Amino acid sequence: MTYHEINIDYGDQTIRKFIPKGRGYVQVIESPEVVSKITSIKENLIEVLENPTNSPPLKDLVQTHYTISGKKILVLADDNTRPNIHTKILHPLLLNYLITTCGVAKNDLRILVSSGTHRPPTEKEIRERILGDEVFLDFQDQILIHNDQDNLEDLGISKRGTPITVNQNAIDSCLIISVTDSEYHYFAGVAGTVKQIFPGIAGRITTNTNHVQMFDKELGFTPACRMGNTEENPVISDMKEMAEIFQEYTPVFCIDAIMDRGEITLLNAGDIITLHEIAQEILFHRRVIKVNQLADLVIVTVGKLGINLYQAGKGIHAAWNAAKKPGGTVLLLAPCEDGVGTAGYQETMEAVQKMGLDEALSWVINNKCNQETFRIGNQKPVDTLRMLKTLGENRIKILSEMDPDELRLVYRLDPLPNLGSPQEALRVYLDKFLTEKPEALIYVMKDAGLYVIPEDDSRS
Repeated sequence: MTYHEINIDYGDQTIRKFIPKGRGYVQVIESPEVVSKITSIKENLIEVLENPTNSPPLKDLVQTHYTISGKKILVLADDNTRPNIHTKILHPLLLNYLITTCGVAKNDLRILVSSGTHRPPTEKEIRERILGDEVFLDFQDQILIHNDQDNLEDLGISKRGTPITVNQNAIDSCLIISVTDSEYHYFAGVAGTVKQIFPGIAGRITTNTNHVQMFDKELGFTPACRMGNTEENPVISDMKEMAEIFQEYTPVFCIDAIMDRGEITLLNAGDIITLHEIAQEILFHRRVIKVNQLADLVIVTVGKLGINLYQAGKGIHAAWNAAKKPGGTVLLLAPCEDGVGTAGYQETMEAVQKMGLDEALSWVINNKCNQETFRIGNQKPVDTLRMLKTLGENRIKILSEMDPDELRLVYRLDPLPNLGSPQEALRVYLDKFLTEKPEALIYVMKDAGLYVIPEDDSRS
């Protein structure tokens, strides 16, 4: 049997030649090629630091807030659930700029890992997956990890009723420098920028109350909470308001990278709210992929970010957008070496495992998605159940290292059998699928950050 010359990531592995030729129609869904105008990341970074958007230059902010305050400067970094290509590139350059150009004493710098509600990263993860050797070794005694239940400052309540709590180290600093990369997000619309603060360094009560605003009793998610959309999106609107309030206590300077196929192709710096709005406009042309028709099967990978089922769910959501409804099938590739990822996700799926889809969705919305009962992770059951309602039972497949019975019975995912290697498991499944559907249209999505929609769909 011969196979298409298509590669796809499975965790740290790359699987090759897994789709048989001669049957079906196969299309790789990728973001458009973007030719970066950046010839030197260092020079471009300095350019945007000295000519930022809607903000004084970083050097001026340092002179204004650091020189006479006696306080530390806090640099934010994403945690190990993010790709962090930008982090490893930008942090060494930024820290050097602060010391050599802005005159900041090295001992007055702190790095705070914006872990949100996720588990704390290990020392190995901070070194290998977040900061890289150079920054880790130079600043290892100055690295802080956010805890969403301890060391918090209360800043009041947002207009939408969200208690605004934030890491005390951020309040005690004279200046926050947020270093992010912007991407589409499945319910906040656009991630990066403001999301590195809320929920990145926020208290759990803040995140829980904010996230409850995504739910709709009939649809699961309110229609405004979808990939790429920020207009009338209550979740991201609330986050932006809280970011504005936070800056009344500590000024924020943001550096935001736009990534294309693993490369920084654009850098912006300045006001964090403005940069979020700029990123939304930029990403629309790079992340929205229009297709003639939705697919019978969508194979999607979350690459190295498939460390747990909670994080890998973003891949299912991205593939669901590209699949026929009803009757389409999603196949997620994610090792999930850390297991489920959140207790809220696990406990909620266990509670509804013997219910039908309609009953289960209604029960989760009514019992797990209000301000008193919501826990991080409870949005995943809602998303999974509503996707299964549109696709059909057993239409979400998964290639994973997790226990197959647990995946099937608790999480309603249909695992591919372990046949000795990920490649063999894919080959056998796809041979069977194409035998049953020889005219099937198959999409291969190598980027779970893409938003695939039909040509006649006007959503943005």
